[in-house]
Amino acid sequence: MDKRPVALEDLLRFKLVGDVQVSPDGCRLCFTVRTINTERNKAECALWMADVADGMSRQFTGAGHSDSSPRWSPDGASIALVSDRDGPGSQLYVIAADGGEARKLTSLPEGSVGSPAWSPDGTRLAFTFRRTPEERTDKAAEERKKKGLSNPVRVHDRVFYRLDGAGYHDGSRSQVWVADAATGAARALTHDGHAYGAPSWTPDGATLLVSANRRDDADLTGTLDDLWAIAASGGEITRIPAPDGPKRSPIASPDGRWIAYVGHTDVDDTWGGRNDRILIVPAEGADQARDLTGATDHHVGYVTLSDMQDAGGGAPFAWMPGSAMLLFPVSYQGYTQLARLPLRGGEIEYLGPPDRSLGSFTRSADGSVIGLQLGSALEPHEAWVCDDVGLRRVSDVNGALMAEIAFAIPEQVHAPTPDGGTVRGWALRPRVTSASEPRPCVLYIHGGPAGQYGGASTPFHELQWLAAQGYVVVFGNPRGSKGYGEAHTMAIQGEWGGKDWVDIQGLADYAASLPEVDAARMAIMGGSYGGYMTAWAVGHTTRFACAIADRLVANLHSMSGTCDFPWEPDKEFSGTAWNPAELWRLSPLAYADRIETPLLLIHSDGDLRCPIEQAEQLFAALRWRRKTVQMVRYPAETSHGMSRNGPPDLRLDRLRRNLAWLDRFLKPQE
Repeated sequence: MDKRPVALEDLLRFKLVGDVQVSPDGCRLCFTVRTINTERNKAECALWMADVADGMSRQFTGAGHSDSSPRWSPDGASIALVSDRDGPGSQLYVIAADGGEARKLTSLPEGSVGSPAWSPDGTRLAFTFRRTPEERTDKAAEERKKKGLSNPVRVHDRVFYRLDGAGYHDGSRSQVWVADAATGAARALTHDGHAYGAPSWTPDGATLLVSANRRDDADLTGTLDDLWAIAASGGEITRIPAPDGPKRSPIASPDGRWIAYVGHTDVDDTWGGRNDRILIVPAEGADQARDLTGATDHHVGYVTLSDMQDAGGGAPFAWMPGSAMLLFPVSYQGYTQLARLPLRGGEIEYLGPPDRSLGSFTRSADGSVIGLQLGSALEPHEAWVCDDVGLRRVSDVNGALMAEIAFAIPEQVHAPTPDGGTVRGWALRPRVTSASEPRPCVLYIHGGPAGQYGGASTPFHELQWLAAQGYVVVFGNPRGSKGYGEAHTMAIQGEWGGKDWVDIQGLADYAASLPEVDAARMAIMGGSYGGYMTAWAVGHTTRFACAIADRLVANLHSMSGTCDFPWEPDKEFSGTAWNPAELWRLSPLAYADRIETPLLLIHSDGDLRCPIEQAEQLFAALRWRRKTVQMVRYPAETSHGMSRNGPPDLRLDRLRRNLAWLDRFLKPQE
């Protein structure tokens, strides 16, 4: 039976595999599976278990709530997890690895638990906890509602007082806690207003390693993180010397001699232009770090973009037993792969296939078995295993759905640019294309800008669905993207709308040259930075028949102070709120009088990353000029990431509105 094209509602049917964790003995994989409960209009997450030997998988925890962050105990007998099953807020639970009821370990006040980590002897669990301020709890809100009282005021004394998707900090930050694995007795090891990253244990179980910026002006010195050691029994926190620069996820080597962490040493890089590297210092610290991966010009981490994957679960890298080798993800040229590199340095060795993207990984206690989360443009992520038998898939949670659907494989292209260079991208064609009947085309620009599209390596519902609707979809990684070296990413530093726009024109020229594309029926669209480039494009050309700017940046001047990450003056961009000339020159709003292209603006009231005033300003400018413009405003319960993790009904609504706009201007006779 022929497979059918991708449907709109398939977005809600995909099961997203994530955070693959291999048991210490290498015999089982525990992983998360995120699903959409259409009756409740929300995402839920359950733990699944797969047997490495027979490749059979099954759901391990129940439905109706969200279970996440599964972590095997050192003896493999138990699994710790974070769950909201007894909300509000989340707590730590422990469940026997052979099944049964999960035991609630902590009974903390309302708040958010994260990053659980077992002690080496399995008697304790370290984790982070951010307590919800008392006046912001569900109970307090209900009491105010009963009494007809107003919500409490907010007072800010730091510029970083909120975070998109998480909301307002209200003076509460993630602290480091430890709980007894038998009794659940928990205590905080830190008690201040600083935010702490995920804790990890030293091999002797006596100390926890964390990263944090504990300066009084931490909100103004965001790249000056430090490494810290905290006695697991409590006491003073001790700074571990390391070079200045951003730092996260310090992990001690198994022999206790070294500490590795992810970061770099450019304190002026506030926009992710530098590659994240693995840096190593002696256990006692040092003013200089060894840069293990910098010479490769590869980015360590997960930056491949998609609307149907959970990426980055678990540790960002892992030491191999013996402390002579490290495993880590590398995002490079549209791929995210698992790599390994000796501590002494050398050539990176890739362990995963190049046509599949990595979402998470872990190793067994002896390092002989690696659990992985892998997907491709033709297949959503599943749980895989790599051992002495080879690389093979051990879950098939999307098998029944994928038996129905025909995904198309994006064709890689190298498009020439107007300045004589080349930009890499992909073309995704409808299933039935005739050269005698040219098709409309959509040029899709990714956000970031320091991210990358994955092309053939990454599943992407929206792009596949647009192709199923008869559109040729062209997308790529212009300058400013990750994956092609630091020079490529930093080529647009302080000059958005420059070399990135040159590359986007190259992709547009390539698309227009395709025999199956009607050059008169081309659209440009994108979200976040992609929304910025869409608005920039229609202010500098009339070649597109219509455009869609989703959660855009339109005015860099106002954006610099209203974003949840207020921009440090004269860092990425020249200019300040009190000297805005350069910021205004680079703002699409400055060119609104040139825009003739019909423009759809998609934005959310709850967007803290690119506040909705960005869309409001451009909408008003175009409407006063009587241009064809429409603004779709989503409610406050949505955020900047609505297209990826927003309410399911609104995600579908967004896709329908996008298609209606494209059809209106690109398929007027159909």
